[in-house]
Amino acid sequence: MHRLLFAMALVAITTLPALAALPPQYQRQRELQAILADNEVADAFGVEGISAIEYVEPDLYRVTGGACTLEVKIVDVPNTHGEGWAGPREFALAVGEPVCR
Repeated sequence: MHRLLFAMALVAITTLPALAALPPQYQRQRELQAILADNEVADAFGVEGISAIEYVEPDLYRVTGGACTLEVKIVDVPNTHGEGWAGPREFALAVGEPVCR
């Protein structure tokens, strides 16, 4: 009986699609790290530097430094690993133009 249940569970597990997306808090952390490490974002603020990163909505952040802000969008990157690959979301940054007051 136990073998039958084990076999049924094994079949069910192996037929489910592989889901390996990061939990939201870890995905957000990866996005924030990418924004902080991006040279284009850093260059937009010069010596003032970044003072705040605000989460606006999914895939959109507002970065502030000194009297300027700019929007940074998270954009999906096509899967380069081939069909069946599972792993964290691959993304790139689309950096907007700074708006200064």
